[in-house]
Amino acid sequence: MGILKSLGKILLIIFVVIYLLVEMFLAICLLNYNDYRVTVFGDKSFLLLTEKLDDKYEKNDLLIVTKGKGSDVSAGDSIFFYNPGENFTINYAEVTDVVDHANNTYTYKIGTTHNVYNEYYIGKDVKVYKKIGGIMRLLESKWGFLILIVLPTMIALIYEFYEIIIEIIEFKKEVENG
Repeated sequence: MGILKSLGKILLIIFVVIYLLVEMFLAICLLNYNDYRVTVFGDKSFLLLTEKLDDKYEKNDLLIVTKGKGSDVSAGDSIFFYNPGENFTINYAEVTDVVDHANNTYTYKIGTTHNVYNEYYIGKDVKVYKKIGGIMRLLESKWGFLILIVLPTMIALIYEFYEIIIEIIEFKKEVENG
């Protein structure tokens, strides 16, 4: 019986540590959102795909896109960029030409009619984590907030109320017994 109780405590501690690490990571991600609701750490952007972009990038994938230098992009490369004309959706397309401006900024031509300016360029180097994006999107949503923050807080409050009621009952018994 003692071994099972110890094992239960160890598993509870492991669960709490994992829970706190996930909660802290998501809080850090949410605090590093840019204007386009994308988490950005330095030159790396965390893209949570809501639709299939290409044969390589499926819905619910997490893409960690590295911006790198604008000079690293050349015609024929595929890049990720924000499209301000479509509520800043994330697009992925092949560059047909790169225009180098004097102040170390670049304009990337997509097809014959679309220009991607430096401030909308996300990057081209990608690490793909299959299905993790869907999990992160759920945890960053209002349902995730409910699951990660509100429910544990309610459970802790209910437990504290229970402990207070038990203390009051025990105190009443002590008073009655003298």
